[in-house]
Amino acid sequence: GKTTLAQLVYNDQRAKDHFSTMAWVYVSEEYDPTRITKELLRELNIPFSDSRENLNSLQVKLKVGLTGKKFLLVLDDVWVSDYNQWGNLRIAFEGGLRGSRIILTTRNLYVARMMGREKSIHHMNLISEDDCWSLFVKHAFENRDGSQALEFEEIGKKIVNKCEGLP
Repeated sequence: GKTTLAQLVYNDQRAKDHFSTMAWVYVSEEYDPTRITKELLRELNIPFSDSRENLNSLQVKLKVGLTGKKFLLVLDDVWVSDYNQWGNLRIAFEGGLRGSRIILTTRNLYVARMMGREKSIHHMNLISEDDCWSLFVKHAFENRDGSQALEFEEIGKKIVNKCEGLP
């Protein structure tokens, strides 16, 4: 769904041609700005001392590393909805050239609204139960013959039903 769409954009040659600097960080439910900053620095090949630097000095390095560059950053699976927690991290992104972009994936509409303008939010539609089943069969029985799909159809349909249209 959301992550797959972000991957398609991130890996597209046009994005690579358009942005001089690109990085992808999986944020997750547990928001840790130090970890996120370190991962961005690693992705961007910006040197830092892993153990001795505090968050502020890491973010200064990130800001310096992004200043004057047109960048694309992907922050995948963001859960934190406290705007103040994002404040410090957002400062590091302010030096980028016009046209720099941050793609944020989240399942929480409040997080999306907090991080960007409403018109920049792309809402993902749920997929039909038939499409969910097709996707499930394709991945669950990828290297098997079709007979096993029938054997596990009942439990598979229950799993698909629990997904409620999410891939």
